[in-house]
Amino acid sequence: MSIVGKTATMLRLILILAVSSLAFAAPHEELIEKRHPYIYKVITGPMNWYEARDRCEAMVGWQLAQPKSQFQMDEIMKLYVAGFYWLGITDLVNEGTFTYYSNEIPIDGIYTNWDVDSGEPNNENGIEDCTEIWKLNGLWNDVNCLLVRSHAFCEYHGGHNDPHMRTFDGHAYTFQGIGWYYLFKDCSDNTHFEVTTKFEPREDSTPDQIKTRTVAINVTVGNQYAILDGRDVTTGSTGGMVTDAKVITIQEEDKSIKLHFTSKDTTFTLNWTLRNHALDVSYSGSSYNRKLCGLMGNADGDPRNDFQKPDGSIVKDVLEFGESWKLTDKKSD
Repeated sequence: MSIVGKTATMLRLILILAVSSLAFAAPHEELIEKRHPYIYKVITGPMNWYEARDRCEAMVGWQLAQPKSQFQMDEIMKLYVAGFYWLGITDLVNEGTFTYYSNEIPIDGIYTNWDVDSGEPNNENGIEDCTEIWKLNGLWNDVNCLLVRSHAFCEYHGGHNDPHMRTFDGHAYTFQGIGWYYLFKDCSDNTHFEVTTKFEPREDSTPDQIKTRTVAINVTVGNQYAILDGRDVTTGSTGGMVTDAKVITIQEEDKSIKLHFTSKDTTFTLNWTLRNHALDVSYSGSSYNRKLCGLMGNADGDPRNDFQKPDGSIVKDVLEFGESWKLTDKKSD
């Protein structure tokens, strides 16, 4: 074969390899994009905000959408068709302070998308307490909750019932760990707090299928600690007497225990419903964005990198991620 012939053959081979590479790479990238944990849907009206809330919640595991990052907002807007859409953000509890309606956590310092160029939110006529998407670019407007709008966005939250987990950034996953694990902790240079939790097999577990539940929670903030072992609650200080102001607050109710603590400008809240072992974790503030780690992820607004191990590496395997946060020096019994 001549040199020219060989060259032409090589060029054809390179072209075939390049086309084959693109054919395999494109679907792979598409799958990665579709693997996000957020599930949204549109419900159509007309309906006011309260009706929208009730219609979302009538579907098990669903609620009015409460975007907490630009990533989530972008996912919502993929479903947008021209019109007005209700969101689950209001200042019904405290005028002027908009919160996520499901937990009353203020949105400031987490994520907002107000149409500030139009002066929103402006509480026109003193009766605008609910939030809608009102423009093609997803900008928000405060509006009268009783106003009838066309649509609403619902989001699937699924709760935190064991063994299901959901990170601060919204990544839902299933992990069947047994023993003590870091739920979340301060991973900045000067660690100030950590929250650990103990998982045990549920009564309906079988040798072939282990299902776990939360049975205890340990919170340490500075030199103060709180241990929740079912309804047995113990608080104290690692140095004996508590000389600093009390930073861990616990409220015991009929069916649940609520614990919260504040570090810098951020308040963390754990609401543990004992009967069904549901553990809901949330925070309000911005000091620890990108500075948290553990089973609840890194709180950087992007759920795609939540499976971060203690060494900083990102993995895809749930078991590898979960077990990396196990307390190896603490007995499970």
